[in-house]
Amino acid sequence: MFNARLPPGWGEEETTSLSQHGGGGSRTQEVMEETSEDVLRFLAPEWSESPEAAKKLVAERIKTPLDVARLDKHDLKELGLGMAERARVLHWSSKTVTQPVGVRRQTSDLGLSPPDATPTTSLALARSWADASARNTRSAIEERRLDEIEGQADFWCSCFTRSEKHLLPDCLQDDVRENILEAFFDCTPERVREVFSGMDADSDGRVFTVVELHDGLERCGITSLEHVTLSKVFERVTGDGKMLNLQAFESILCRLRLARLLVKPLQANLSVVDYTYSKAVVKHVDEDSMREFFFGHRPDTKADENPVRWVHMQNFNLTLLLALTVKYCLHPLSVEDVIEQCPTKIDRFGQNFFVAIELLTIVEDGKDGRQPVRVCGHHVTAFCSGPPSLDTLLTFVQSERNFCEDWPGGLSSTAPPTVRRRAWPEKLQQRLLAARSRLRERRADFLLYTVVDLCADEIVAVTRAYLVRLAWLEEDLRTHGDRSLIDLGEVSLVKLQLAVLGRRLRSLQRVVRRASDYRDLHSTGSADYWKDCADHLEEAHDDAWHLTQRCDALQMAHEQVMEKGHGEQLRRQNELNQLQAEKVNNMLFFLTMSTALCTPLQFMSSVYGMNFVSQDGIPTIPFLLDKDGYRRFWIGVYVYIVVALVCAFVLYHRIHRPCCRANEKRLPACGGKWENPAVECPVDGSSGV
Repeated sequence: MFNARLPPGWGEEETTSLSQHGGGGSRTQEVMEETSEDVLRFLAPEWSESPEAAKKLVAERIKTPLDVARLDKHDLKELGLGMAERARVLHWSSKTVTQPVGVRRQTSDLGLSPPDATPTTSLALARSWADASARNTRSAIEERRLDEIEGQADFWCSCFTRSEKHLLPDCLQDDVRENILEAFFDCTPERVREVFSGMDADSDGRVFTVVELHDGLERCGITSLEHVTLSKVFERVTGDGKMLNLQAFESILCRLRLARLLVKPLQANLSVVDYTYSKAVVKHVDEDSMREFFFGHRPDTKADENPVRWVHMQNFNLTLLLALTVKYCLHPLSVEDVIEQCPTKIDRFGQNFFVAIELLTIVEDGKDGRQPVRVCGHHVTAFCSGPPSLDTLLTFVQSERNFCEDWPGGLSSTAPPTVRRRAWPEKLQQRLLAARSRLRERRADFLLYTVVDLCADEIVAVTRAYLVRLAWLEEDLRTHGDRSLIDLGEVSLVKLQLAVLGRRLRSLQRVVRRASDYRDLHSTGSADYWKDCADHLEEAHDDAWHLTQRCDALQMAHEQVMEKGHGEQLRRQNELNQLQAEKVNNMLFFLTMSTALCTPLQFMSSVYGMNFVSQDGIPTIPFLLDKDGYRRFWIGVYVYIVVALVCAFVLYHRIHRPCCRANEKRLPACGGKWENPAVECPVDGSSGV
């Protein structure tokens, strides 16, 4: 099986080289005495105990350690080795790479050593590898034991009573980082090593007494535990070893801090998405599953699946933030930025990347632009674990506290929206749950880019909303003129809001550019995506500046239209006044003519109504005693009326005809049109009848 793949004479020449490269006779004899059985006895002890093991080695002519080193996994499987035993042999073989004859080996880890180096036999290498494997096995067993102890939430919470005074309300009035974060919740590796070094008096990396543990916990702000409780914790964590190493102390410190925070019931609002390239699992952490999430570990998956976890907090809660700070060992400076709502930035603290974004989102999604743009502000922060793991992303969303002071118009970010667009966490979760999601194939660094890109899309959507609104105002002004619904106050406010929008776009541009400089954030090929996001933000910033110029142009156009409308209104008012004056004049003319016509008739009737008689009592007024006098009187009246009307008509036309001719001559000076020909065109500001 094995010799069939060797070139002719390989085994003999290799044996010769053993004696040539030996440092002396005893050393050569020791090398020659090593057999394949000796190596496999350490690498595959269970297989070596079987009675057929030696027979198979003899049958396949596997005699020396070099023969074992040349076997592949199929050969080892044919010999009958198990999966774990084959893995150990192959790992040992990779450290014992064979070379052609005549080439001297240059490393002491190999089975053959140069004469001037300290000789290391293949058997000794197998023994050292077996010892390292045993140590790794013990370390893995100890790590699994610590994981089980860390998951015992009831045990850790029983160390504190529910009546213990909570430390947060008293300290929030002062400096948060110094009085809270660094004093009670700093679990960074640097701080843990510093405290453990102070506990380890002899600097041997181990702590043996409960008193030393008590002193270390006091330095970390845990002072309320009794000696009996600490003894139980010490005994539970150390087990049979009766000593604490750095890893065990870190487990105690983190679990006690979590227990102090979660000993009382707490309303949780976390959503957790665990995903691999093949699937994504979403779960919501509520009050019942809160301890299981914080004290436990993520579910086991296959080694090649590379699981990633996304933890999102929609409604900000300080206690939950501090619990996540302890669980994921977040840096106090970054946590302070979350609490204080720092400006838009990106930074790196230890192995974690931190991003903060001052986000603007649309409250009402009015696509037609008929309603003013309403915007609310949120503060988005994200923590991404750095390389080599890149397996965790934490995101937090909270209402922007100073939004009313920073945003012109002062719209509260807590105002209840009537129509709300889908927020970016919903979009991100939908992408992760898609059937063939490319997002699941990448690590947490690309997930961080997706969060920033979705936030950039939200701000770009605000820019487009202002574009639609200003376009509608311009169209309304062009269509309706001075009767437009445009408000100069709104335009001035939009101009100020666009200035704030441009400032936040510029800040997010700086974040994206700095992120493209971090090479550790491009392990999954996201560098081009960051550049594309920067281009979108640059375009949106230019649009915001252009919209500011359109606001100025809209204000000037509105002023011109209003001035023109005001002049037209004055002209119409003058026309109305002229029409009213014309109407009064006509009425006075009619009354005057009526009076003039009726005056002679009234005079005649008054004369004939006098009772003048002679001495004989006979009336002396002519035609009074005439037989046809009354009829003749009315004939005279009718003739008078007809003649008077004809004269009045002729007089009326003689008076108004010159005015009409003057109006006809003045029409071209007014543009050739005039709505009321009876009224003079107000060329010089005067009017005539």
